Amino acid sequence: MSPGVSGRPVARPPSRARGVRTLLTDPALPVAVLGTAAIATALYAPMLTWAITGGLAGYSLSGSV
Repeated sequence: MSPGVSGRPVARPPSRARGVRTLLTDPALPVAVLGTAAIATALYAPMLTWAITGGLAGYSLSGSV
């Protein structure tokens, strides 16, 4: 009987493409980026709030609404 005919998967050495695919699909990078963005947003929340409020006020006062 030849290898692989028994129905069991054949063990293959890890390929470079599999390593790259694992890095691209690993959730660690997006979680780290979102965590950093959340911390930065929390630190700048008052300034961002006033910036958004000012932008909306300027938009409504300009007659664009």
